[in-house]
Amino acid sequence: MSSFDPATAPKDVVIHYDVPCTLSDGTVLRADIARPAGEGRWPVILARTPYGKAVAPGFTTDLTHGARHGYVTIVQDVRGRGTSDGKADFQPWVDEGQDGAEAVEWAASLPYSDGRVHMSGPSYLGFVQWAAAAERPPSLRAIHPIVPVGHFTRSFIYSGGVFELELNGYWWTMLGVEALMRRDWDSPEAKAEAVTRAAGWLEALARDGYDHLPLDRFAPVAESIQGAQLFDLLRNGANDPSMKASVRSNDYGNITVPALVVAGWYDIFIRGSIDQFVGMRSKGGSEVARQKSRLIVGPWAHHPQGKMTGEQISPGSAAIQALNPFGHMGAAARYFSSLDEEENAEAPVKIWVMGADRWRDEQEWPISRTVVTPWYLSSGGRANTSGGDGALTPQPVKGGAPEDAFVYDPANPVPTRGGAVFGVSCVPGGSDQNVIEKRDDILVYKSDILDQDIEVTGTPFVELWVKTDVVDTDFVARLVDVHPDGTARLITDGILRARYRDNPDDPTRPAAPLEPGKPYLLRIELLPTSNLFKAGHRLQVDVTSSCFPRWARNLNIWDEWSGTLADARVAHQQVLHDEVHPSRILLPVIPAAG
Repeated sequence: MSSFDPATAPKDVVIHYDVPCTLSDGTVLRADIARPAGEGRWPVILARTPYGKAVAPGFTTDLTHGARHGYVTIVQDVRGRGTSDGKADFQPWVDEGQDGAEAVEWAASLPYSDGRVHMSGPSYLGFVQWAAAAERPPSLRAIHPIVPVGHFTRSFIYSGGVFELELNGYWWTMLGVEALMRRDWDSPEAKAEAVTRAAGWLEALARDGYDHLPLDRFAPVAESIQGAQLFDLLRNGANDPSMKASVRSNDYGNITVPALVVAGWYDIFIRGSIDQFVGMRSKGGSEVARQKSRLIVGPWAHHPQGKMTGEQISPGSAAIQALNPFGHMGAAARYFSSLDEEENAEAPVKIWVMGADRWRDEQEWPISRTVVTPWYLSSGGRANTSGGDGALTPQPVKGGAPEDAFVYDPANPVPTRGGAVFGVSCVPGGSDQNVIEKRDDILVYKSDILDQDIEVTGTPFVELWVKTDVVDTDFVARLVDVHPDGTARLITDGILRARYRDNPDDPTRPAAPLEPGKPYLLRIELLPTSNLFKAGHRLQVDVTSSCFPRWARNLNIWDEWSGTLADARVAHQQVLHDEVHPSRILLPVIPAAG
């Protein structure tokens, strides 16, 4: 089939609203469709959303834009949401594979479709593409997931074995608002009361934060009619239908169409997004899936859609705006049209290097020329706060050294400041950490002033030797770029719940308690990143035991879900960094050219 040239597409657009799509079980989904005016058949871009097609992220303003690029552009409400039929209590993920595959074939059969269907969209709209692709609908040609939901144990429900509290508290509550409004009510007054109550759920998150305990009755999620599904997922783990759907959507060997994955360094799903690209390049179910899949990573956060995080990017950069993924119809159209070309016109990977503030093409991920470089934590025993004596050196510590100690009190957790966050209480991005580094429960290890640039691109790991006096606790590690003026910009971070230290990504969640006073080596995976630490700056690693409300605080007891502050224990943490216990960060360093 010859390549379609968007430049020759008609510029006038026709829009059809609430077009029905009847599934094999009789459920009717509804979609809005924009297409080029006049007679003809065109390729299709399909997006499927749980947020209401009238407000679908990235498509509300782009619906006609896609048609002006020569594509029939379809935005469809998924089962149980928006204008589509289905039970009011929408069950995320579970039906998206089969429903999506049927929607693809329906789109291919439309009288103005040429039979070639592509999918596009951000976040959950990205997940539904993977789910549909895993069903192998014959008419699907490619997908374009933007900041997509990845595997639950690495990207959505858990990170390092720790519940993603802010993200899930906000998202499930938000879902519950519409679900409540969709129910049948005896009177308009009853519906109005329900709407008022639903609005109060989100207001409660913004007003009171995420202090509610116990977690298994976390308000306002517990009051939302979607909340029961989240709690079922947490209880059932690997056996939950939603978890099974997540696993199937990551079965790359079963996906035969290529993907253009768009990710952001400060997006909540950056780890899962990159996992998906790597999975497709190495395990995709066809040669075209392996050879034609591409990855673009910019300095974007998850929300607000299409905006950079601001603090770590040069203002007004034309280069970054030119590839803003949320004005994405043009990029999607170019990618889809290029699939007919024998040779790949563009590199498989395009990344924005923060600090250097520029785009760079790469041939693979991880980058093959990476040199994993250790930097070692050391101190005189008082690394607490940014004014402590913590040091970060390229040479390992020789002989003995005093450990660093801090007290972690679940009643007074370290507040989240920046990073890959999403919700109503935290702002994403490279926020200055000086505000919280005054706390005594944060250990700060700082390098000497760098005499040359160091580019870190890839996934850093922190290997931390620790002791504690409780059966379970958390450790958080952050990589920070300290500027000459003292500003300490968060680059990336990670967390590990100690009970899951052997395999935090295992959906069956095998756990082992800690023996108080015994040293343990914890390996904390930070989120992938790309940053140029410039000469005159410093490398810095921060260590603590909480980042709240981004991650659920550990009460330092064995009961993760039904404990309250009355049950919590204060943990006395120690970080060891002597010759026998070399705590360190492993940096993926890209050698300077030449």
